[in-house]
Parts: sequence; structure tokens; C-alpha cells
Amino acid sequence: METLVKKVNSGERLSFDEGLRFFEGMVSGQMPDSQVAASLIAIKFRRETVDEVAALALTLDAHKVVFSAGTSGTIDTCGTGGDGKSTVNVSTAVSIILSSLGCPVVKHGNSAQSGLVGSADILNDLGMDLEYKNSSPEDYFAQNGYVFMLAPLYHPALKGIGRVRRELKVPTIFNFVGPLINPADPEYQVIGINRKDRLEFLTQVLKKIGKKNITLYSSRDGYDEVSSMEPTECIFIGDGNDRRFSIDPSDFFEPFPMPVVHDRGEAKRLFLDGLSGANDSVTNLFSLNAALALRTMDRCGMREGYLMVKEQIASGAAIRKLNELTGEGLACQAAG
Repeated sequence: METLVKKVNSGERLSFDEGLRFFEGMVSGQMPDSQVAASLIAIKFRRETVDEVAALALTLDAHKVVFSAGTSGTIDTCGTGGDGKSTVNVSTAVSIILSSLGCPVVKHGNSAQSGLVGSADILNDLGMDLEYKNSSPEDYFAQNGYVFMLAPLYHPALKGIGRVRRELKVPTIFNFVGPLINPADPEYQVIGINRKDRLEFLTQVLKKIGKKNITLYSSRDGYDEVSSMEPTECIFIGDGNDRRFSIDPSDFFEPFPMPVVHDRGEAKRLFLDGLSGANDSVTNLFSLNAALALRTMDRCGMREGYLMVKEQIASGAAIRKLNELTGEGLACQAAG
């Protein structure tokens, strides 16, 4: 292990097999926090390799607690995060919308690691019991067609690493793998990343670890969402050849700056306003992102999906679904 630590901290790259040994040592507690932090920063600044990210993903996947409550046809909307732009929680809103449309959702996420409000933070603030004290994740999923799996509960090997990541306050190689280690192994995924120049890179990672039915995307203005302002580049990884395409928001609405939140109260308000239709701009943003998920599941094309979601939100179905999941009267809050 000492040899591998020295290699990483000297700026050298690890082979796939070396990566497996290195990250196994990291998550099993063989490295003190100082070495973990130094290694994560060293990898970040000389840039991660396909072999290293694939090795980390497979290492963490082997340690995860498996969610096995019948996940055929399921989708996850977990992105990498780390864009540092503090936007409204788009992927979490999309998960609620998809569930309201009858799509089984197995959402994987965490509290904010390097940003302001993570998926767990917004759902907790909305009243969802993320530890399922009065039930179980499996029972909740069976009843609601939706489950949120809080990453620390399913990846105990990350307990110590999480503390280091929070103290570093910058994205690391772990941001790449969060979406790749969903405990339910969903059939479909949409994964937003904040660096367009790494789309091809992460495509190669997914192929190396055998993932498919996934759309990777990144906006030209640096968001890990389908942007409301600039075109977003996408790659769909299926059984055959990859499909590359772009989404231009001007094809759907008048482009506008991505909505930014400054605190958790504002994040909650914009989230509810978008899901209820009270804020048309945020609703448009949510609808465009949800349309990409529907396309990934081969439910419909982008235009049809966008209009379908707009109608779903206008009918009140999305906010009603959120009320069902949280047990809160959030529609009244949004209307007020």
C-alpha cells in the first residue's frame, strides 16, 4: 500500500489492477486521513484515468449493501454534482416527476459534499424520512414506486472517506463514481456531469464496468443538468453504438439563466414552485430534464416528453406525488 500511495502522490497513474488494490486499501481503513486527502488531491490535479475511476467504482460496488426489492424497469437520476453553482435541485425534482408518471424510481444520493444543498438535504427539508424508521426502504418502494437510498447507509465503507471529502470541500474522484454504485442497479440512468470535456472519458468508464441504458450529459455552460441557457451535450450508451446528440433549450422555451439558490430555504421554495407550476421558468427547466429521462427509458422523444411533463405538473400530479412521499401538505405551502 505504501508503494501505491507514493506512486499516486508522485503524480504517477495507477493501472486497473493497482487501482483495485489502492482503493480497497483506502476504503478498508489502511490509510490515515492525511494520506487519503493527499491522494485525492493528487489524483484530482493530475486528472483521473479511466482505469482508476473504473477500479474505484468496482471496489465500492463490491462493498455496498444491495437493495433487491424487484427493480426491473427502474431509473436513477443521480448526477456527479460538484459544479459549484448551487442550482435548484433539478435531478431530485425529476425523480419526483418520473414517479408521478408511473416510472419506478430508485434514487441514490447524499447530503451536499462540496455544494450547498444535496438531494438528501432537500428531501429531508421537505419532510421525507430518509432512514425509514417506521418502515423499510423495500416496503416504501413497494408502496410508492419510489425510494431514496441515502448513500452512507448503503456504503458503510465510505464512512471515513465522507469526512475527508467534506473537509476538502472540492470535487474528487468520488464524485465520478457516486452514480455508478446505485444499490439497486437500476435498468436506466441519467447522469449529469459538470465538465463537458469528460463526457467521452466517463463513457469509457461505463463501458469498462459494463453499464448500459444510460444517458450522460453536460451543458456547455458547465452544469451537471440540462441547461436552461445553453445547449447540453448528451451521449446515450445502449446495447449497440453510442448515440450522441444535443439539447438546445431555445427549441423549447426562451432561454434564461439557470436558477441559483443561496440557502436551503430558497432551495425548498424554488423546488416546490417548480413542481407545482408556480414558477414557470423552473417548471420549464424541470420538464426539459425530465424529458431526457423519459427519452432514455424509450418512453418518448424530447418534444413529446417535455409537453407531457408540463401537463403533468399543471395537473398537480407532481406535487401530489411529493405530498404522498413526504406525508406533508406541501401543495398548500407552494400555493401560499
